[in-house]
Amino acid sequence: MFSAINMAIGQISDPAFRTVLLKALALTAGVFILLGFGVSEAFTFIPDFEWGWVNTVIGFLAGLGFLLGGFFLFPLVISALIGLFLDDISDAVEKKHYPNDRPAEDIPILSSIWDAVKFLALVIFCNLLVLPLYFIPVVNLFVYYLLNGYLISREYFQMVAIRHHDINEVTRLRKTNATELYLMGVLVAFCLTIPVVNLITPIIATAAMVHLYKKRAVRMSASQSVVV
Repeated sequence: MFSAINMAIGQISDPAFRTVLLKALALTAGVFILLGFGVSEAFTFIPDFEWGWVNTVIGFLAGLGFLLGGFFLFPLVISALIGLFLDDISDAVEKKHYPNDRPAEDIPILSSIWDAVKFLALVIFCNLLVLPLYFIPVVNLFVYYLLNGYLISREYFQMVAIRHHDINEVTRLRKTNATELYLMGVLVAFCLTIPVVNLITPIIATAAMVHLYKKRAVRMSASQSVVV
């Protein structure tokens, strides 16, 4: 796992990586502008009470909820959107480190968009389910890391591996030494909570997942050769 991360970090200056980061940042900004507009409109439906202090408390809690939700969701949103450009990152990694391997099949843009939307919807839904726990100090961090570590490890690996295999093979590869992938996901989730670092974390995570996938693919090919 750590060797995969080191190789991914070593390639961070790749022009393809910078281009993906700029695109993802622009899209993320657009998503949060729309989300902020929608939330502000939703606040208008909150009724006013006769007691001013009640309205103040409700407004404060609503604003705090939005800020807290934004803090936790921002890195996850940019992670999902980077999935739109996963082919660019994966191709750059495979071209540099695995030039002799069979080329991957590019995922159609509509399929990439749909996968990104599904992942983003799943992340938001799961985090909204546990939102009350995010208001509990210490517990919120454990919940965030454990939940999103699983979601990230599962989705990132699948997005990388599906370029080479059908979904059944991808599932089999993912379940091979699944603990390593889960720990990778938790580490990524942790880095996503570090300001500035969280901007490049999804790109490094994607590149590292390519290396982890390649390691599993080699093992699978070796085992099949032995059987034959």
